[in-house]
Amino acid sequence: MLDNLGCTTECMQMEKDQGSEVWQARIGHELAAELRSDAELLGLSGRTEIVKAGLAMLHRHAAEERMARGVAEFYGGAEPPLPLTVADDDGPAASRSRRKRANGRG
Repeated sequence: MLDNLGCTTECMQMEKDQGSEVWQARIGHELAAELRSDAELLGLSGRTEIVKAGLAMLHRHAAEERMARGVAEFYGGAEPPLPLTVADDDGPAASRSRRKRANGRG
């Protein structure tokens, strides 16, 4: 069990239970009310679904950050090139022309 004796709203408790873990955090009444409203809007029922959705979003955000850092490391501080499908200030026609040249068709 992971526990911090002097914890506040940021405290998380983790317990192992047959292949799953329980994570808990104490939150204020105002945030709880906002989350219940958000859950209703998104069709989530109950605290478990709210917490799972929040953790999934956190995990996706971390995965995107890892990918961005990998790209930055690969290019070593240089500006990465834009994908060929991205239109620039010259407009979509110029973008199509660049794609053709890059694919050896123009």
